[in-house]
Amino acid sequence: MNRTEFRKNFKTLGPVILPVIHVVDEGQATRNIQIALNCGAPGVFLINHDFEIDQFLPIIRACRASFPSLWMGVNFLGVTGLNAFGVLGRLATEGTLVDAYWADDACINEHLTSQQDAKAISQARLESGWDGMYFGGTAFKKQRPVDPQHWQKSARIAVGYMDVVTTSGVATGQPAQKNKISDFRLGSAFSPLAVASGVTPDNFIDYANVVDAVLVATGINYPGDFYNIDPKRLTKLVKHSRMTAGEGFESQETDGGPASPWYLRNMAPNIKDPTLAWLDPSSAYVNAKAFHSMLDTLCRPFESSRVDVVAGIDAAGYVLGAAMADRLGAGFLTIRKAGKLPVPTDEVDFVNYTGRAQQMEMRKPAFKEGAHVLLVDQWVETGGTMGAGIELIEKQGGKIEGIASICIEESPAGQALRERYLCATCVQPGSAYQVQCNNKKMEFFDNFDWESILP
Repeated sequence: MNRTEFRKNFKTLGPVILPVIHVVDEGQATRNIQIALNCGAPGVFLINHDFEIDQFLPIIRACRASFPSLWMGVNFLGVTGLNAFGVLGRLATEGTLVDAYWADDACINEHLTSQQDAKAISQARLESGWDGMYFGGTAFKKQRPVDPQHWQKSARIAVGYMDVVTTSGVATGQPAQKNKISDFRLGSAFSPLAVASGVTPDNFIDYANVVDAVLVATGINYPGDFYNIDPKRLTKLVKHSRMTAGEGFESQETDGGPASPWYLRNMAPNIKDPTLAWLDPSSAYVNAKAFHSMLDTLCRPFESSRVDVVAGIDAAGYVLGAAMADRLGAGFLTIRKAGKLPVPTDEVDFVNYTGRAQQMEMRKPAFKEGAHVLLVDQWVETGGTMGAGIELIEKQGGKIEGIASICIEESPAGQALRERYLCATCVQPGSAYQVQCNNKKMEFFDNFDWESILP
């Protein structure tokens, strides 16, 4: 596997950010996995830092059951592939698929002409039948001191025994020396290279153009917390990785808050009638790159979730909802203003964002009881329309898998939605654009370029 093939596995041009979760129990693991996915990470590593493998395996099984499409790697602390690969093979046989194994010690010894230990590990991998990626620790933390003059040689040897050469600083949370990573890059040549300690949003640039993967825990956790991801820190790190790949976020931030995607600048101002909506997000749809980047943002948190049906809310939610259903491989359902459907329906009353009382309806039955439904609307302001959609879905026994919208304005209703459901938005909470949306005035409206949004 070369560097390009490795990155294609994760559909990224920049370094892959893989959060490492030090597992406490099933609940803590699944919460942190969901946070990682919400922040745009393409996968995670789970590690049993505080207990034995026998206690770890049921948690791995539960995490796989909860996230069947998740790219999930594991690290059995202090266990080489010699013993780990057999366990992974047995898990695969029972239907619990693990995508990668990361060993702190791949048993590479730069002083030996024959790598007998590494060869034994390769043989164990072959015999296990497990076909995931192997991240092998080389000159890794405190496994065995390696003289700096041998760093490049160690990496060169390692390439023959693993998929991803993986190295680190001298200890957990300690950044690797830049010259060490440079030497490892030279030794790894065109093979993937990962660094597994000490990377933070602040020093990521030191490694961005050299490594292909970042395995990160303390650099994205809450300060002083070994076990829980800080969404703000992880979001910032993922954003930096995307900027390295040229995916382009706005540079503006408020007090270190998250930036918002470039394509939001394609939203057009209302210059026609003050009784109409104050902006037109659909002007971003006509630009293919903007529209598809928007769908990337909204779909990403749900790519590893179960979504049976995407429900679009009349009428602006139909465009985004139908496109997202196609991306996610789900069915599509319309939730309409009352009086439109020629079939049996459920109806609910609600008050829309203008303060007008209306009715919403949905075909009956729309799905089997227990179906997982993703609700989509173009914009959430007062939450009345979205609340009506939620009521209709739950009335027929559906489970709300999440909510997707270009923006959820900050209001008591918006806050309640975020607290209760997984929400995907293009306008990032805490960003400068979020403040402008709350105030219904985007700064870029003053110099809006109408020609720039045209395809």
